[in-house]
Amino acid sequence: MSENLEFFRDTVERILTDTLEYDAFLHAELSDTIPSALIAALIENGIFLALVPEELGGVGADLADGAAIARAFGDAAAPGPLVETLAANAILAAAGIEPVEGLATLSFAGGEAAVPAVLHDVPWGGVAEAVVVVTRTANGAQVALTKGSDWTASAGKDPAGERRDCLTAYAGTPVVGTIADGSAPLRTASLLRAAQQLGAIEWSFRRSVEYAGERKQFGREISKFQAVQQMLAELAGHVLATAGIVEAAASNPAETLVAAARSRLGDAADSTITITHQVHGALGFSREYALNARTRRLMAWRDDFGSIPMWRVALAAQYTGLSRDKFWPAVSDAANAAA
Repeated sequence: MSENLEFFRDTVERILTDTLEYDAFLHAELSDTIPSALIAALIENGIFLALVPEELGGVGADLADGAAIARAFGDAAAPGPLVETLAANAILAAAGIEPVEGLATLSFAGGEAAVPAVLHDVPWGGVAEAVVVVTRTANGAQVALTKGSDWTASAGKDPAGERRDCLTAYAGTPVVGTIADGSAPLRTASLLRAAQQLGAIEWSFRRSVEYAGERKQFGREISKFQAVQQMLAELAGHVLATAGIVEAAASNPAETLVAAARSRLGDAADSTITITHQVHGALGFSREYALNARTRRLMAWRDDFGSIPMWRVALAAQYTGLSRDKFWPAVSDAANAAA
C-alpha cells in the first residue's frame, strides 16, 4: 500500500466516522436528501477532486487512490452520488473540462448526440448540481457537462431506496469535450463502482463474523456450528478473490482486468447477500440494522456502469481466437498482457 493511498483511505474513513450516523441512511432514503455535513467535509478536503490533475485544480492522485476512496464509501454505505462525483470529475478532466464544485452524477448514453433527449436510471439525477453525459463515438468518447437544474427529473428508486431518476427536456447549453480512448470513461466509472462494492462486501463479511461469535443458539455461539463456519469460509474466499482482482485493476485499469473484476464481483455480491442474511436471520432484514444498508446497495450497484453479462462478454472477447499455445499464457499473465 502506497503512502498516498493510505493517506486517502484514512482521511475518508475519518470524515465518514465524524459526519455519518446510521440514522442518515434512513433519513436520506425517506426524504431524498444527502447528509450535508458529510458532503461539506468531503468537498472541504478535496476528496471529489482526488483524480483531477493539479493543473486543473485537483489533487493529482491515481486510480488506485480513487479506488481506496470508493472502497471506504462502500464500507460505510455512505448515501449520495459520491462515487459518481469522483468519477465524473476524473472523466471531465480527461476531456479537458474543469471539475464541478458540488455533487455530480454520471450517465452513459448511446448514439452520437452530446446530450440525448432522455437519460434513464441516473443516480440522484434530480438532486446533483451537475450531470455528466458520456456518449461513445467512432472517434472516442464525447463528454458533456450539463447543469442538473436544466433537466426535468422524474424521480425513481433503486433497491437501496436511493434516487434513480429519468431526466428529460434538457434546456441548457452543455460544455463538451472529447477523450480519444472511447472506453476509458466507462472503465474508470466501473472500476470505482467495483471498489465501492468491495467495501460493502468487506463490511458485511466482518460484521457477519462478529455476529456469529455473539449470537447464541442451543447454548453456544452459532460460529461453532459447522454449517455457519462453511458459509463464512465460502464468503471469505469471495472477499479475498475480489480484493485481489479489484486492486490489480485499480493499478492497471485495462479492459481485461476491469472486466475480470466486475465479473468476479457479480458472484461475490450475490454470495454476500445470501450468506450474510443466512447468518443474521430475520435481524438482517430490518432497516434499522446496518447490514441492510450494505446488501441493498450491493443489489443496486451490481449492474451499474455495465452489466455483469456485458463485462463477461468483454472479458471473453480478450481471449477469443487465441490458439491453444497462447491462451493459457494470456490468462496467467493477464496483468502484463493488458498493460
